[in-house]
Amino acid sequence: MSPERIARVVTGWVRLYTRKLPPEVAERRRGEVAADLHDQLAHERAAGTRERQIALALASRALRGLPADAAWRARAASPRTSYRLGVASTLFNALFLLWLMAAVGIIGVEGDPADEMYLGLLGCGLVGAVAVRFRPAGMARVLTVLALALLPVALVALLAGRAAAPASSVPELLGLNLMFGLLFGSSAALFRHAASARE
Repeated sequence: MSPERIARVVTGWVRLYTRKLPPEVAERRRGEVAADLHDQLAHERAAGTRERQIALALASRALRGLPADAAWRARAASPRTSYRLGVASTLFNALFLLWLMAAVGIIGVEGDPADEMYLGLLGCGLVGAVAVRFRPAGMARVLTVLALALLPVALVALLAGRAAAPASSVPELLGLNLMFGLLFGSSAALFRHAASARE
């Protein structure tokens, strides 16, 4: 994947999370990110970095920045909007994880202990959400625990030899668990903002 394509994905993500904000706020954020991407591409190319490494660096930075993006959106949005975004992002994350498990087979396969742990985590998350009655402060705690719990699941998957399967490798397995940890952590940040605004 080329650096330009990764940059387009990042700018698309920025357009998505700045939707329905006041136009001047959204445009300022989009301009900041676009300028930052331009500067990084120019700097890396001037340093002679290979295109593939530039693309990976952009993708890595974008993934690591997801919690900050969610926090920025939460600060810019109303508590009600933050709560709705938290619900939507949590559902998206859970469905995306299930899709990777069932359709793609990257994260787990049938009978794999790690696969059962992912399903168990999602089930516990649902039980936790019901237990806290979907209140924002409780949802923030539940999703934070869920994000942190992905680390031991990744270790179990590695110990079970999941990385030796044809569909995945150690970097893919760790990268996907990190990605989902960041995604669920971002959802927790949105609920945290909704809760703090209500206090």
